[in-house]
Amino acid sequence: MTNANSALVPWTVTDLVTIPPEAREAKDIVAFGKATLSQRVMHSIVTGFEAGSYEMVSTFVWTKAAATLKRQVSTLGMEFVGEMLGRPDLDDDSDPATAIGDHEAIALAEDLGMVTAIQSLRLKQALQLVAHFSTLTGETDSDDAMTPEEAHGLLRTCITSILGKPKFEGALHFADFRKRLASYTLTSAGPEISVITNSPYFFVRTTLSILLAAIKTSHGAPLEHAVGNTMVLVPHLWLKLREPEKWQVGQAYAEVTSAGNRKASAGLKKALMDVKGFDFVPESLRSNTFTETAARVLSAHFALDNFYNEREPMEALAALGTSIPKPAFAKVMEAALAVRLGNRWGVATNAQNAAQDVLNLLRPVQWYYYFDECLARDRTVMDKIVSDAGPVKRWCEVVQRLDLGTFVPKNNLVKALLEASRKPVTPARIIDVKKRADTLRNHLNK
Repeated sequence: MTNANSALVPWTVTDLVTIPPEAREAKDIVAFGKATLSQRVMHSIVTGFEAGSYEMVSTFVWTKAAATLKRQVSTLGMEFVGEMLGRPDLDDDSDPATAIGDHEAIALAEDLGMVTAIQSLRLKQALQLVAHFSTLTGETDSDDAMTPEEAHGLLRTCITSILGKPKFEGALHFADFRKRLASYTLTSAGPEISVITNSPYFFVRTTLSILLAAIKTSHGAPLEHAVGNTMVLVPHLWLKLREPEKWQVGQAYAEVTSAGNRKASAGLKKALMDVKGFDFVPESLRSNTFTETAARVLSAHFALDNFYNEREPMEALAALGTSIPKPAFAKVMEAALAVRLGNRWGVATNAQNAAQDVLNLLRPVQWYYYFDECLARDRTVMDKIVSDAGPVKRWCEVVQRLDLGTFVPKNNLVKALLEASRKPVTPARIIDVKKRADTLRNHLNK
């Protein structure tokens, strides 16, 4: 296939929108969003700022930005989105507006090169800001109103990251890569194999998700290419894959076998046999229930009125059983720790017992697994301990309760973070933990 190698170069964010520092007023900032915002909408935003309705206009801006991002993400196919997010409940009939959480759209956009790492972090902070102020009502909240600086910062973030882009070039590059990967079969000696195996980890993980999603949903020639490419790539990637991705392959094999997809089942079976990977095939699809319930916890956590709504799904997750299936482990930990750490405004008090119940289930070896295989790719947890003092303090409380014995993490950056987190919490220590978390966050998926 000519020029195929050029299509497999890892994608990066190229369509950056820069707003000069001197643009500080809403009318100056919103002008950079004309690529997606009509004159009427821009006028409404400016009017809202001039009237001092910061909470209302920020909610309006965020809703516009989130809808735009979800719409762009969904063009890649909702089945694939579900594969990337670890959401087996999503299929191509799912409505992106309601099925994808705002936090999930942001995380996926970062993976696909639609936004940068710092834009992703700022978007999540903007989401938390809107969610918090949307729940405040009445005169008693007058002293806790959104400030003009917070509203202007949110507007700037939404414009530079999403609304200022006429098209997401990262998504276009990715879509082209995905089509090419489904249109021909790679060979073990081909240059594409070297490009993929030597790429940053997010590219490896995304390539694997593309193939597994195609295996589950494609027919005819695209299915044959997806099966063939999986059989070629998995043996080359296996030693580089982290355990959550190995479980993803095993889970896919269990699903296509259960569905009676003989061609897909045979191809994945051959790939797993080549790497002696059948230890990663779940005995049942019980993990889907854990994964879907954990996803509900995270949706409640990042949505409006989260301190009230986290309790029900968190209690449901805690009630599923005392043994967490390995394929669902990373998602369950992300959900439980999100509730336990909360955000800058506090925690969902009524959900804390259930979250702690889940964490109390873990044996030391499971914590070792989380620190070695999951923490470095857990954006939800990493973003919390990078940003705010409250979650940092609660993170240190979690770590200090653990009996890690002589455990030494594989990753030196994780080791440094845990060592800092185990020391007495002081203002200087909080800064140190945030700094070490930021270093680890910057190496996410590399």
